[in-house]
Amino acid sequence: MRLATLALCSVVMACSPLWAFADPDPLSAYRWTHRLLVVHVPDTEAGRATLEALRASLHDRREDVRARDLLIIPVGDLPRAGDTLPTAVALGATERLEVRRRLGLHDRVAQLVLIGKDGGVKARQTQAVFDLAGLLAVIDTMPMRRAEMP
Repeated sequence: MRLATLALCSVVMACSPLWAFADPDPLSAYRWTHRLLVVHVPDTEAGRATLEALRASLHDRREDVRARDLLIIPVGDLPRAGDTLPTAVALGATERLEVRRRLGLHDRVAQLVLIGKDGGVKARQTQAVFDLAGLLAVIDTMPMRRAEMP
């Protein structure tokens, strides 16, 4: 019995450093430094149109996006690798799946999720054309953003 307990403790101690450094939340690295706009767009005709409209909005409002420390996190089928969005962060396939699971994003529906610097979900949009101006207005009501404003 004593030998079995010792063997079990040795295995647990050997593996525990691996568990200690594993962070199950792929977005935690951005907490307190950036606001995140998680973008889930399916690879459909409607999804491609939605992505193009979002890309144009981000381009038109790029200074507003930068001023609000906003990073874009694509987690859907689109955009594909090499087809970038302004201020986008590329996640691996496993990380994208984990973010979709955590945020309850469904495969065939285009959705945006705004995440504050504190890591909390602040707004969601599910529609054919996303309202970037509306999301920027939501950000401007946040206490941390108000403290950042000149």
